Amino acid sequence: MGIDFGSLIIDLEALASSSKEDFSNEFWSEYEIYLKKYNLILKDLQTLGFFKELNFIQSVPLSDQSFGSGFSNQEKAKLREIANNSDILYRKVRLLLSPPASNNRVSDKVRSNKIFLVHGSDNEMKSDVSKVLETLDLDPIVLHENPDMWKNIIEKINDYSHVSFAVVLLSSDDLVYSKEKTPDDGKYKAKQNVFFELGYFLGRLGNQNVSVIYRKKNDFEIPNDYTGVRWIEYKLGWYYDLIKDLKACNFEIDINKLSWL
Repeated sequence: MGIDFGSLIIDLEALASSSKEDFSNEFWSEYEIYLKKYNLILKDLQTLGFFKELNFIQSVPLSDQSFGSGFSNQEKAKLREIANNSDILYRKVRLLLSPPASNNRVSDKVRSNKIFLVHGSDNEMKSDVSKVLETLDLDPIVLHENPDMWKNIIEKINDYSHVSFAVVLLSSDDLVYSKEKTPDDGKYKAKQNVFFELGYFLGRLGNQNVSVIYRKKNDFEIPNDYTGVRWIEYKLGWYYDLIKDLKACNFEIDINKLSWL
């Protein structure tokens, strides 16, 4: 089964904007039309294996529907749900169609010297890694320090579509424990935004183009659900493992530049 993604994006954008317009103008079109269209689009996408975690929107039960007196609060809420879900799905599809890395993942050509650097609150590790990259004539891009802070992280990443490698720093930033337990039972983990960006880069660039550096501490939990990730412990000589990763991805690295170490 094939899908014309160009037309699908147009349909999703129209569905989101039309239902939002109807809602804001308090003009209640037949929300069932929007609902059926959204569910049909999602069904087509799931048939191809995309977004299987998303659920179809259920119609308002017959007993909650309004007859002859406008629309009920339940129907109005459902229209808002359709508008929001359509907008979310529209953004997901746009992201799905963003320029992917090559199937090879590792280019045979010399890479750009720019590298994404994702970090938490460990400023010492961030400073050390940045210094090593810069000494190797690489240019770390720290998205949180760049201008245009009004953009979300994915929009900012898309501004650097030519960058093909990322280094992610995991540090013990947040103490996490289940609601049934106490802080004494907690484990330290990296910040949620760091995990999000790690997952995003793994999907966008491929495992071989992402290196993760972590500082090992007591009660620090390393995620075990990231297969194929390049884990580098932040200890004496950590930079040699990073250089090995960079060389494997065809970066031109002169290790003699680290003689100051």
